[in-house]
Amino acid sequence: MSKTSVGKKGTMDIEKMVFYLLRKGEWVSRKEIEEIIKSITNIKISVIAEIINKLIKKSDLTEKEGKIKLLAKAKRKMIKSDPQVHYGGIKWGRRWTMVIFDFPERDKKTRDVLRYQLQKRGFGMMQLSVWVKPFDVSKEIRNFIRGRNLQWRVKVLTFNMRHQDEKETIHRIWKMDKLNNEYKEFIEHTKKRFKAIKNYSFEKKRTLYRALDLLARITEKDYLQLYEKDPELNSNLLPTNWAGKRAFNIYRQLDKYLARE
Repeated sequence: MSKTSVGKKGTMDIEKMVFYLLRKGEWVSRKEIEEIIKSITNIKISVIAEIINKLIKKSDLTEKEGKIKLLAKAKRKMIKSDPQVHYGGIKWGRRWTMVIFDFPERDKKTRDVLRYQLQKRGFGMMQLSVWVKPFDVSKEIRNFIRGRNLQWRVKVLTFNMRHQDEKETIHRIWKMDKLNNEYKEFIEHTKKRFKAIKNYSFEKKRTLYRALDLLARITEKDYLQLYEKDPELNSNLLPTNWAGKRAFNIYRQLDKYLARE
């Protein structure tokens, strides 16, 4: 099935947008769905209509008199809600956590799962089997490792790094300048998208609110994708003109557009 994403770094395809707009179980007009998605993506109505038709054919949606409703079997495909995050939630105490592991090739799957979980928790790869985080989260990680019975192959250490080495190490592992540019792109792109939606000529005011809600949800997921890469460092370790806090403030403002369940 053909899928089209929002922008080059979008996180929600057209199918998921349709599911999101229909998530409350209401009948919504096909025309309104097409208009909302076009206003956000600038994709042709004919392409959006084709995707809706395929979803109807797959029995994910049903249509009656120009209105569409989500069927129960499609609910598992809807985007899941994300937890609210807080910027700067960990206090920098100059203590690092290091995780060292050694898995034989037959346990490659377990090793890959561990790497994924470390990355998800804000660790960066110093070497293939050595991961670090510039905070003392050793207790949390040891509990995680014991819970999966990996303590025989995984070691957790805490240490202090020389001050003059910290900034270079952090910027090398987390590529902070690149992340800063991505935050700046997110800020500019978000401003342009919301301005375009507000200037779009919708037939009904209700459609504008639904479009803003969908765009806010997409923007939330875009921000959280960046936030996962952010080690949330003390200001003296950050690049000049750090945009991460400004991006978080935009994310925090999304609640005024989001119709949270």
